[in-house]
Order: sequence, then C-alpha cells, then structure tokens
Amino acid sequence: MKTKLLLSTLLLSIFAISGFSHGTEKHDNNEKKVVQKKEPSVNDNSEKSLEIKKALKEKETVLQNKYKKINEEYLENIKPIFEAKCFNCHSSTTNYPFYYKIPGVKNMIDKDIKEAKKHIDFSKDFLFISHETPINDLKSLNKIGQKGGMPPLRYIVAHWDSKLSKKDKESMIEWTKNAIELLGEK
Repeated sequence: MKTKLLLSTLLLSIFAISGFSHGTEKHDNNEKKVVQKKEPSVNDNSEKSLEIKKALKEKETVLQNKYKKINEEYLENIKPIFEAKCFNCHSSTTNYPFYYKIPGVKNMIDKDIKEAKKHIDFSKDFLFISHETPINDLKSLNKIGQKGGMPPLRYIVAHWDSKLSKKDKESMIEWTKNAIELLGEK
C-alpha cells in the first residue's frame, strides 16, 4: 500500500511539474514578433538624429561662448591677481625663492607645487586644468574669496606679499558669482 501511494505521488509530481514547464510547444511560427521601436542614434542620419546633433552642437556653442566670456573677464580682472598671488604654486611659471636649492626645502616646495597643481592649475587660463568641473572650480574659488584658506599660512610666512587683499577677495567673489550665474548655477 505504501509503495502504491509513493509511486502515485511520484508520478503525479512528474506530471504536475511538466504541466508548468515549457513542454514541447514550439514557438517559431506561432509567436507574435515584438517589434522594438528603434530610438534614433546620434550615429545614424535619420531626421531625428540630425535634429539631436544640431541641438547638441547649438548647446555646445552656447556653452563655449559662455566660457569665452568668463575667460575674458578672468584675463582682465582676475589673472593679474592670480599671477601675483597664486601662480608660484598653481601654474607652470614658478618663481623660485633664493633658498629653493637648500636640501629639504627644495623637496618641500616641489611637493607643495605638485599637490597645488593637482587641484587646480591656472597655466591655461579659464577653463582651468583641474580634477573638478568648471562650475566646481568657480565655487571653490568663490569659497576661498569668502572664507580664505589660500595661500596657506606656511607660504604667507615666507612671502608676505602673497596674501589676498580685501579688494582681491572682492574681485574674486564678484567674478566667480557672475560666472556661476552665467552658467546657470546658484
């Protein structure tokens, strides 16, 4: 009796499982084909693709014109400040002090310059060479204008004239604020 019950249960299980499985049904010709709508690619020459390319080009042109305007203001009002106060560490035009060749001091200065240029390098004007986006560079410079922090105290101690004046900071804040607004950020 137990054997019959066990055999019945086993057979019932096999049939039940196969009823839920895919089985032997073939779908080759019976299945409705799903047609996926092809989105226009920027690489094809469809009308929609050409519209996308044109819009992207216009957007890029507008952005480049904004960057050009920001750079013009930078060259006129900010670069002279940066040349006098920041370029020794944040550009490729470093004027080394007379004590640069002293062992230990040279290594410290080289390390500081390398670290400074890793954050931002003013050598190529705006758009700066940086590990950040242009908008984040502007926000960082705005924050420095408002709260200070640059140049570092260790540098100011040896270079008294490198400290940003109140007027320098105000110019930086105004330029960065205007540039950030021009780029559509707050």
